[in-house]
Amino acid sequence: MLSPKQLEELRDEFRKIVRENNLDGLILADIEGLPLVSYIQQEEASEDTLAAAGAAIFTAGLMTVSDAGKRGLDQVVLHSPDGYIIYTQVTDDLVLGVLSPADAKLGILRMLIKSLQEKIQKMA
Repeated sequence: MLSPKQLEELRDEFRKIVRENNLDGLILADIEGLPLVSYIQQEEASEDTLAAAGAAIFTAGLMTVSDAGKRGLDQVVLHSPDGYIIYTQVTDDLVLGVLSPADAKLGILRMLIKSLQEKIQKMA
């Protein structure tokens, strides 16, 4: 599990990434749906709801993929007219959520996710 110092470091990193890349937010939750660290620019967005929904959606995705005879699940992408929410499993216990506006470039988002994934895996 991540230490309080590591979580604070991630919060600073999340803030920097969100601001530099015009994202709506980032959230890291455990697989049970408890938020560990986040930086979300939209006041109406609930950290608790995003964390719980992310864990539930990712778990449902894993079961669906398994039932379809496929191996593993990299990401669950939710797309709305207002943007994307992308959930990615970082470790067996951690799920990363990226909230972005509709004009975000998916290639850039995937690059950011990969970079954060590697950083968090090294910390965990």
